[in-house]
Amino acid sequence: MKSIVDIFSGQLYTETSTMRLTEDGRAFTKIGDNYISPDGELIIKQGGHLLNTKTGIMSNFGDPFLEE
Repeated sequence: MKSIVDIFSGQLYTETSTMRLTEDGRAFTKIGDNYISPDGELIIKQGGHLLNTKTGIMSNFGDPFLEE
């Protein structure tokens, strides 16, 4: 288990080999290189970055795990 701080949002995430947990308790299950939440929010790996398909935020310019 490791902790990750997003450089854009300052949010702390806890990551295991199968999950990423947000500070506010949201959980994303890792499937391959992608992540999915219980409510169907999908974050996909695109090139070397992660893209939140709901918000359009990509990890090279923002925090894709934020709800905004």
